Amino acid sequence: MSDQVCKHVWEIFNERSGYLIVEGCYLCGGRISFFSAEPVPPMDDYREGDHYWSYVNSFQAMKFDLRCRECREEVHLEDVTALMLCTRCNPECDVFKESDRHTSKRAWIYVALCANTTHESNGCISQKGIATLNEYFNAGQRSPDKNMIVVPCNLRKSADKCQGIVLADTGLTELY
Repeated sequence: MSDQVCKHVWEIFNERSGYLIVEGCYLCGGRISFFSAEPVPPMDDYREGDHYWSYVNSFQAMKFDLRCRECREEVHLEDVTALMLCTRCNPECDVFKESDRHTSKRAWIYVALCANTTHESNGCISQKGIATLNEYFNAGQRSPDKNMIVVPCNLRKSADKCQGIVLADTGLTELY
């Protein structure tokens, strides 16, 4: 019997709608974010260690995980708080530069957002998560000059000045 490698056919499961909440610490200038499935976005101020976190903004968002229809492998995207479409707001940003590399194609660049928007701990979205998201969103593309590229948020020049559209519904990707 030969060991065959699965050609994954990813599907969404464990889909949750809610809000991407962004908080800032006025003491250190740090930014964090988290996903909340509450019907109303939480806006409480609180102290945590040396930080005093205050509500900055919120966006409708969704979270999901991916599962292969063939082999049933699951990829849990717990480190992804939301996906955001890059609107190419800053030519000095590495996400903008990534979109420039695909000018001959109709590429849409999405940023996978993690919880620590300042990346103080140098952690971000897992390579497995980024690779699986790219496989999922580009599966079945019939046009070779059109694709969707997902990159980690640590490529952004500035979390505070980055402009984009947070994905609030998986159907929005069908527009591209």
